[in-house]
Amino acid sequence: MNKGPNLVMQTKQKEMLVVMTALSFIEQNALITQAQLNDARRSLQALFIRTSGEETMLRKLVEILKVNKDLHEAFSSISKISASISSSVEIIGKKIHYLKQYVTRLQLTPKENADFFTPFLTFTHQFQEKILLFNKLMMDYLELREDEAKRANEFRIAEDASRRLKLRLSGKLGVTAGGEVEESMKQEVLGNFDFAGAKASMIDAERKSRTEAKEISDLLLELKAMCQMAMNPDMREKLEGTEQYDDIFMRFTNSLKQYPRLAQIKDFIIDYFKLYQRAYGMFQLDFDNFNKAVETITSNTEEYFDAKQEDEDMRVKREKLRKYEGLIPFLEHTSELISEYVDYPFDKFSRKVSEVISEEDRPWEHINEELLVSKVTAESDLTTRLD
Repeated sequence: MNKGPNLVMQTKQKEMLVVMTALSFIEQNALITQAQLNDARRSLQALFIRTSGEETMLRKLVEILKVNKDLHEAFSSISKISASISSSVEIIGKKIHYLKQYVTRLQLTPKENADFFTPFLTFTHQFQEKILLFNKLMMDYLELREDEAKRANEFRIAEDASRRLKLRLSGKLGVTAGGEVEESMKQEVLGNFDFAGAKASMIDAERKSRTEAKEISDLLLELKAMCQMAMNPDMREKLEGTEQYDDIFMRFTNSLKQYPRLAQIKDFIIDYFKLYQRAYGMFQLDFDNFNKAVETITSNTEEYFDAKQEDEDMRVKREKLRKYEGLIPFLEHTSELISEYVDYPFDKFSRKVSEVISEEDRPWEHINEELLVSKVTAESDLTTRLD
């Protein structure tokens, strides 16, 4: 009977997801001023108008300053992604350590402890163990992918050399080799060339990488399952085949009603719920980006090391303009999604937005990784709101 009001609320949530994603992206890249950001928060249309105006002015400036230079974007370093993961895990570890110290100073009653704080710390400890394991697995995965790349390269060399060798020995000099001795030598040369061994090593390296990747994917799924328990139940996604975790969000909302002093640290607790959401989202993106980087470098070895220099100020302006060139069509498209998928629940709509961001051959393809990061931040804010 309340479908009308619920539909309005769901539509508002979807619009807020789009707006907050764009705002997070804009703020991270300093595309408009703080005053303009505040103005843009009012609606999707205001955000679009603001960014369009800024893009137009910047485009005019770039056209005036345009120089005739080719630009090559260097690929992100794989090791940089791994270092980022380790750094993130360390930062989260410090936050969790602070949480544990903070709770010990609260002088809790046994009931407060049993109803919320003990389960909360247990949940947090489980989460920390999983991200520490994720960090270890990613470091192992880096070594495995490096070894896989080496073995694949060795195999390509071996395959090419083997082909050339067979071609050479099937030519005039090989065919006309005189007598049994020459033929025996020919077979020995072909037999001693370890083409099969190189292929076997490559297949073994690929198998190890796939096994490690599967273990990381399974772990990320468990982190996602934990995050579901730290968000508003109305916005959760049903996951199959994962471990059951304590519903820490509902424990907190129920405890808020029973223990008034919890209201004084409500925002402090919610910040940790947001931390879980962001951590999972960022680690999933890191894993995806890591795999993309490996494939990109493998297929574009020369380009990976090719970067041309230009005036720094000009480069910054060009980069900013390209961000606008991606953001504006993204806003146009996602605003249509809100009405097009009006019957979708929030979690399904959210997945649709992620899919759209990740689509290839889109005007925003060059900023899709940053948009996904911004969406993770926006969604963590939305899904942990108590109201």
